[in-house]
Amino acid sequence: MFRLVLPFVVAFALILSLSLREGVMRDRWAEPGIQAAELGERFKQVPRRIGDWEGEDLPVDEVTRQTAGAVSYVSRRYTNTFSGQSVNIWLIVGHSRDICRHTPQVCYPSQGFRSVGGILKQHLETPGQQPAVFFTSKFLKEDPTGRHEERVFWTFNHPETNLWEAPDSPRFHYGMSRALYKLYFVAPVGRDENTADSNVAFEFAGLMLPALNAALFPEEQSEQGPDETTSEQVEESAG
Repeated sequence: MFRLVLPFVVAFALILSLSLREGVMRDRWAEPGIQAAELGERFKQVPRRIGDWEGEDLPVDEVTRQTAGAVSYVSRRYTNTFSGQSVNIWLIVGHSRDICRHTPQVCYPSQGFRSVGGILKQHLETPGQQPAVFFTSKFLKEDPTGRHEERVFWTFNHPETNLWEAPDSPRFHYGMSRALYKLYFVAPVGRDENTADSNVAFEFAGLMLPALNAALFPEEQSEQGPDETTSEQVEESAG
């Protein structure tokens, strides 16, 4: 009898051990927000000026902050002092369950926008940095004030990995981690924009991302990768 039961006992113990290990790794039972609040202190190091771009903080009301799950945030418009072009960034940190639930597919339609052309994955590689992967989509709204079309790039980063990622299922990928970064770059769609990487927000991301990495991950140095970008279509439900 013992020989018959033993394999089931061993299997149960193994499953329990793996579940507990996974739970600890993903902070499933940890107090939410503690680590996120500590990491948010690093946002003070995000530069207000970079190259020819001057930053201006944008107001964020409490409802927006809570809806986004932002324990700490940077909401800023950067304007190029020569071209006049502008790019908004929205950088937040919070518990993964909150960070993953509110993405552009949710917030833009609530503001009257609709997605145009589906969601792409855009790869960004800059010298001396780990490759970054963004979701990107265009959002369009037409109202009495005119036609408004914006392109949004968004990506996630778990503080323990220092990788900007666009996983097909972020909630599953990050589990219940106590802290998760989410980053948006947003800019109007240009008249001559044929591909995602021709948007000014993508150009600005290439300039800003090394500075963000230096602020958020001062203890790490990224490896240099090849200088190229690619896009691939993904499902509407991504993000």
